[in-house]
Amino acid sequence: MTSVVNVRGDRLYHEHIAWDQATVLVQLGLMPKYLPFPYEINGKKPCRGKRFEYRVPAAGVETAQKLVDESAVKSNEMFDYNIREVDDV
Repeated sequence: MTSVVNVRGDRLYHEHIAWDQATVLVQLGLMPKYLPFPYEINGKKPCRGKRFEYRVPAAGVETAQKLVDESAVKSNEMFDYNIREVDDV
């Protein structure tokens, strides 16, 4: 969660709060890191018996690891838009 606060003089003028629900759900184990991607990629469908999945732009336990040791995991990994082809179970 982030908050941007504007104070004018001795008064709170306004506040903007942002909440990242996806990251909370990933950290609680309630949302998978990959979700189905039902579209063609560059005009191609997945191979027979396969399906496409895309990486959810949310962070899991690595956020806590990064707080403890900033070199423990790479930064900005969730900006890497990733689609993978997996077995269609």
